[in-house]
Amino acid sequence: MLVFVTGGVRSGKSAAAEVFVQKLMTNRAVYLATSRVTDHEMQERISLHQQQRNDSNLSWSTLEVPKDLSGIYSSIQETDVILLDCATNWLANELFTKEEKWQSHLKANELFNKMVGVIHQLNERCQHLIIVSNELFEESVLKGPTFTYMKLLGRIHQEIVNQADLAICVEAGISCYYKGDETAWQ
Repeated sequence: MLVFVTGGVRSGKSAAAEVFVQKLMTNRAVYLATSRVTDHEMQERISLHQQQRNDSNLSWSTLEVPKDLSGIYSSIQETDVILLDCATNWLANELFTKEEKWQSHLKANELFNKMVGVIHQLNERCQHLIIVSNELFEESVLKGPTFTYMKLLGRIHQEIVNQADLAICVEAGISCYYKGDETAWQ
């Protein structure tokens, strides 16, 4: 099963995704952490997520993978429930490199295909895949790196939702089902 959980910053989407892991797990819970420590605030957010996982009833196997997620395929077991948190950071880590992939339409399309391929492979290799991502589409943005980033993220979201069994938006801690419903995982 593929589950997509989106919402605004600090909306409760990671906590909602962790509930899905708890309900779906039969063997091992794998947390794919894509965040990088870039400043004090990010360190605090990462520490909060780590503490939430430590306080849960699950024994998490955490893999720190800010980019190049295909390198973890050999670590995945077919009975794993994987939580990828989050696609937003993963895209930024892949897009804004020394290569400046955002400047090339060809490189941006290659990145889109690579990320969609990784998602497909992860979903094929595990029992359940839960992907968390942020909603960033409230206003328009002028051309440039942010525009390219938002356009790619929108395409990635659409592709994930197309493949997903469940698509959920979390607002203020409340899950709204846009594809599927709460009975899909029961």
